[in-house]
Amino acid sequence: MNISIKNLYALAIIAHPDDESFLLAGTSLKFAEEGKSVGVICVTRGEKGADRLNRNLTEEQMAEIRSQELQKACNILKCQCTEFGNHPDGRLDQTNFDELVGELVQKINQYQPKIILTFGKEGISGHKDHIVIGKAAVAAAQKSNPKPKEVWLASMPVSAIDDFNAHLTTRKVHHSHFNEHLLKGVPDDQLLKIDISKYAEQKHQALKAHESQYMPSFVLDILQNYECFEVIEIKKG
Repeated sequence: MNISIKNLYALAIIAHPDDESFLLAGTSLKFAEEGKSVGVICVTRGEKGADRLNRNLTEEQMAEIRSQELQKACNILKCQCTEFGNHPDGRLDQTNFDELVGELVQKINQYQPKIILTFGKEGISGHKDHIVIGKAAVAAAQKSNPKPKEVWLASMPVSAIDDFNAHLTTRKVHHSHFNEHLLKGVPDDQLLKIDISKYAEQKHQALKAHESQYMPSFVLDILQNYECFEVIEIKKG
């Protein structure tokens, strides 16, 4: 679904359906409560996701189901526009980076957001798709016209990184999609830390909307209570 909305307050640029609920749910709800519009661009349809309901789906069926799940989650998160790309899940590091950046520049120019929400340098989990889309979103923000004021890079604080590294060992499905080294996180004092405890139940409901991916131990406490971002100012000109 493509909805033409200019002057969004925030545009989330993500790699897979469910990224938005993990990383941005509370922040999106906070913005909505403040009367600030939020949109989501997801550049893959998540066809490589492992179906937790064991339905023996084809990749085409998985892509369709996950696209529908993202729409449901965005309705819960009060996102006003959602768009999909057709880049291959699990292979963004093999796509033409300049072409990807060009596509994102066009979308940023169309929606004219004040801020971009995307992945930080480690892609939160070390997923290669997350890392690539974060880099591409920053590059696109710098080339867009008009430029957003800031890019918010979703990041894991150093104070939580040991627990998060341990947690990831139970979550990874396609190990080849992830970098091999342990995550380092970002120093806590370099992060904008948003208290989202008020929206914890709505965030949980958005995660549950991704029925094909949902697990009861889906999110650590750190992601239920706070969303953390490294903020980059985009210089004009």
